[in-house]
Parts: sequence; structure tokens; C-alpha cells
Amino acid sequence: MSEAMDQVKQATSSVYDAVGSIGAAGAAGARLKAEEGKIRAREYGDRAEDFVRERPLVTVGVAFAAGWLVSRLLKSSNRD
Repeated sequence: MSEAMDQVKQATSSVYDAVGSIGAAGAAGARLKAEEGKIRAREYGDRAEDFVRERPLVTVGVAFAAGWLVSRLLKSSNRD
């Protein structure tokens, strides 16, 4: 009976170790994805800065149009 209990304890310990390893691998994968996301965000930010520098008038025009559209939408929603 004692030998059977020892085997159960050992099996349980192995299961805990396996689950811990899976959790650690998942966390490492999540950290890797987060770093990849940060890199992409920096790249998109750099692209946006380049676009603004190359085409400042287009940028101002788009910002103006977006602001005008939002103000129209807000005015129409206040009437309801």
C-alpha cells in the first residue's frame, strides 16, 4: 500500500512539473509576442512621422476633415 501511495505522489509531482513547464513556455511565448508588438508599433509610429514630415499639408487637411466630421456627428446626436 505504501508503495502505491509513493507512486501516486510521484505521478502527481510529475503532473505539477509538466503543468509548470507548460505555463512557463506560455509566458515566454506571450513575452515574445509582446516584444514583437512593441517593435511593430515603433515601426508604424516611424512611418507616420515620415508621412507627416513629407506631406504636412495633407496631414493638416485630413485632421481638419476628421474634426469637422466628428463635430457634425456630435451635433446630430445632441439633437436626438
